[in-house]
Amino acid sequence: MSDWLNYVMMVCMAALLVTAGVCLWRIVIGPRAADRTVAFDVLAMVFIGVICLACVLEGTSLYFDAVWILTLVGFVGSAAVAKYLERGRVF
Repeated sequence: MSDWLNYVMMVCMAALLVTAGVCLWRIVIGPRAADRTVAFDVLAMVFIGVICLACVLEGTSLYFDAVWILTLVGFVGSAAVAKYLERGRVF
């Protein structure tokens, strides 16, 4: 891998980690449950990005199954919380 690509990936990793910190901050201080839900969903997507970047950096596709599972869990969890906030019940 070229030095330029390695540098760009490290910058992207740093940006994702800063975004994760901002999301954690919103989860802690979010005044409403909807704010916390959106922050949690974005945090799940940030973790997916970190895992994908780690796979590219290592040159392996070992963790892509974890990406699929995390994507599914993040979507279903966000949909369930949104439905609960709208109706007061999930089912």
